[in-house]
Amino acid sequence: MSGPYFTTTVPAPPDDDPFWSSRLHALVMEWLQTNNINHVIPRRDITITGPPDTRTIHYTAFVLSGDGRIQIDPNNQGEALVEERTTPCLVEPPATVTEKAT
Repeated sequence: MSGPYFTTTVPAPPDDDPFWSSRLHALVMEWLQTNNINHVIPRRDITITGPPDTRTIHYTAFVLSGDGRIQIDPNNQGEALVEERTTPCLVEPPATVTEKAT
């Protein structure tokens, strides 16, 4: 028998949102680091799925070169190369920066 399954989203704010210079931004950065996610990621929604205690974070990450530089997408010159990644959710995001759905 399976337990409850929840989806939580940390929405990406628009470029002109004052969030990027607020305390909420710092909370998201701390949460990313706690979950071993490089905080230099594209402005995209981050989703956490699964039942309590076995949740997974789904996020978009820049693809980096061997020297740590963001690679350019060979199919879309001028755009950064990105990929979808997952990682175990070690710590839930702060409630103040999430949207929760069931």
